[in-house]
Amino acid sequence: MMETNQQNQSRGGITILDGGMGHELKLRGISDGTFVAGVLANEDQASTVEAIHFDYLSAGCDVITTNSFVAVPRRMVECGLADEPSAFHRAAMLIRSSADRARASIAKFENEKNIRQRKMIAGCVPPLTECYFGDQVPTIEEMVPEYVMIVSTLVDYCKVDIILCETLSTSREAIAIMHALSKTNSKQIPIWVNFTIKDDKPNELRSGDFLVDACSQIIKLTAALNLPLEAIGVNCSSPSAISKALPCISPLVKRSDIKLCAYGNCFQTTTQEWMASLKKEGDDDDAQNKASKEVRSAGDYDHNGYLLPEAYARYTHEWADLGVQIIGGCCGSRPQHMKQVVSMLKP
Repeated sequence: MMETNQQNQSRGGITILDGGMGHELKLRGISDGTFVAGVLANEDQASTVEAIHFDYLSAGCDVITTNSFVAVPRRMVECGLADEPSAFHRAAMLIRSSADRARASIAKFENEKNIRQRKMIAGCVPPLTECYFGDQVPTIEEMVPEYVMIVSTLVDYCKVDIILCETLSTSREAIAIMHALSKTNSKQIPIWVNFTIKDDKPNELRSGDFLVDACSQIIKLTAALNLPLEAIGVNCSSPSAISKALPCISPLVKRSDIKLCAYGNCFQTTTQEWMASLKKEGDDDDAQNKASKEVRSAGDYDHNGYLLPEAYARYTHEWADLGVQIIGGCCGSRPQHMKQVVSMLKP
């Protein structure tokens, strides 16, 4: 069966991004669930990483993401994978390895399925510190050199099709990435920028920055720097929070070529609850419980607390109705989720 990219685009005009990698590696017995184990799997368990990419492609995803979420210099040092002098090099090698895994998966998919529809690789540009905690994020000036290395590696060596900035909890992370991009050879590669929001206050980033302000800043900055911002949106948050956040930012892209992007988490325990448990802030219990009741419907989850594929697909249908053109899955989502999404959005 031969299928063209034009035929794919005619099916609703929605681009399907892949789902989570780290949790899938854990479920397949490869990782202990930590980001570090996940990124090392590019080298130690290459066949499994490629198999997961392949499964997302088989589910109907148009774009797969490099498995390089913590391949950043300071995390290399913190995790004992490199000393400071070699941290940049070690991170770059892991980024390269992640792109090799993705490209090998696409080649296998095209050969085995005899499909010539173009599949794309999104190069992950993540937070430089522990995600969700805005108070740990360095200054813009401190972040730019690390981001220059990351995007340069993704563009010059990995030849990715998309720069995917994701799970950003502060506006200054996005600003630093844009300034880094302006210093590289990446000015022709589409940029997607996604922020993570509070599950109980969807109009705020996890740092407390306002979502609308953050998106407005990036839209204006990319225009000033002449960078090709193709999409902006929300990821790594509860699906219901994303549904509430999208109407806040959709007016910002109206009458422009910028698309909306959304991909949510599939855990019954929200990130907000997890963060509260770490901080042990008893004063916030009432607010967290209220948020939990609001974002969860028990019938949508299995006995292990994972959102069912058909339930996740219903959320993505909401997002499509709100004008979202790029839809994927984040933490806890699996190939089964994305297959259901494809069935619903591209019947």
